[in-house]
Amino acid sequence: MAQMETARTPFPKGRFGGSMTALGWRKTAEVSATGGRSFQETEAPSRQERIAYGALLLFVALIYITPGTLYPPLEAVPIAKGVAVISFLFLFSALRAKGVSWRLSDPATLWLIAFVAIGGLSIATSLWRIYSLNAFLDLLKLILVYLLVLHLVDRLERVRRLFWVMLWAGMVPAAGTLAHYLLKIDLVEGYRGAWRGVYADPNDLAYNLIVLIPIGLSLLEAERSFVKRGLVFGILTVFMVAIYVTFSRGGLVGLMAVFFFQILRSRNRMLHFSLATILLMVFLAVAPARYWERAETILKFRHDESAMGRVYAWQAGLSMVADRPLLGVGLGCFVMGWPIYAPAEAGTKWRAAHNTFVAVMGETGLLGLAAFGAFIGTTLRGAQKVNRLARPAPRPLFISPSIEKKEPAEAPSVTEANRRAALYARGVEIALWGFLACSLTLGIARSWPPYLFAGLAVALYTLRMAGVREARGEFK
Repeated sequence: MAQMETARTPFPKGRFGGSMTALGWRKTAEVSATGGRSFQETEAPSRQERIAYGALLLFVALIYITPGTLYPPLEAVPIAKGVAVISFLFLFSALRAKGVSWRLSDPATLWLIAFVAIGGLSIATSLWRIYSLNAFLDLLKLILVYLLVLHLVDRLERVRRLFWVMLWAGMVPAAGTLAHYLLKIDLVEGYRGAWRGVYADPNDLAYNLIVLIPIGLSLLEAERSFVKRGLVFGILTVFMVAIYVTFSRGGLVGLMAVFFFQILRSRNRMLHFSLATILLMVFLAVAPARYWERAETILKFRHDESAMGRVYAWQAGLSMVADRPLLGVGLGCFVMGWPIYAPAEAGTKWRAAHNTFVAVMGETGLLGLAAFGAFIGTTLRGAQKVNRLARPAPRPLFISPSIEKKEPAEAPSVTEANRRAALYARGVEIALWGFLACSLTLGIARSWPPYLFAGLAVALYTLRMAGVREARGEFK
């Protein structure tokens, strides 16, 4: 093992228009005999940054716990928003103290800024300008959280802590859903489990838990402690059962997508394929008749009122963009455009888009759809690059015994930091795929998860590429 240390900062001079020290930390570049590169943080962050990061963790916990659902007098108090503002103020102070500019030059962030700008422009031609303005302000809150994640999650240990907070906080709506289902409290349609507040809709609840499954699976492999792995396994079990009792068709599709990409991206494909097969067999054995009745409507959607409502909503969205191709009917105004653009057979009931991309297209036009699609696409690509850079090539799903005997599939040595980076990036990428799968039946462009995970994807890519550039500059 050949080791060399350098006092360089993680970003080349001028990379983000600031000084050479980013938020008060540096890296130690490490190169092994096998060519693996790693990195470590050696300087402690500033006090302001620690407070900002702590507030970010608290904010993420609050959006899952939703204190107002546990104690109704708190429902009108914007606790989570206040915590996010505190985090932003301390981050701003930390950046000023270090003389560092905001990191806004990566492609994903630029596409996100473009999407926000297009959403703002759509207000001018909106069907209801005040409503679009309020939707725009809500979108700005999501962008604020994206920027907090992008700037504060600058270490692998911080990614790990954020993942753990997501899992523990997600236990509140998941456990609450199971309690409601077992005690038959507030069951939707008489049999579907749900929680309270923003998680009172079974479909939304299933979506928010589905995107946490790959986060838990990444920790299940990243953690070395048997106790911690056991905790993660228990949490994932609760999530899976909670998703199951929502009887969500979109949740079923999203869960299948998560497991598909988990197998596809994993190095231990055979192990994950076997586990997925076992889970599928258990599901088939215990699934009640109601589950199959709802699942069948995916194929026989013309005979299901709810499914046809989604079809009509998609047709309305296409009519909106045909009439207003550039900026749509205005951010947040899909429902307002329903009576104008919905087909006659849709009836008089106003409906949401029930598809993220149809909603974005109808509300912000083709310009907004292009910017939003590019934003999600670049974040996915960044997470994939981190995974590929930091890990050896995956073993094929099936290996001929004769080939394995002649050429043993031995993985090259990788550092622990690289291993964790690959696992965390894989979890973030698959969470985004889960979001995309759920987007087929839900309008969730202005929900928290895609912006949290997009910020994590860009942060991981920035962190990883900084280590690669560091090593290349030292070892030419």
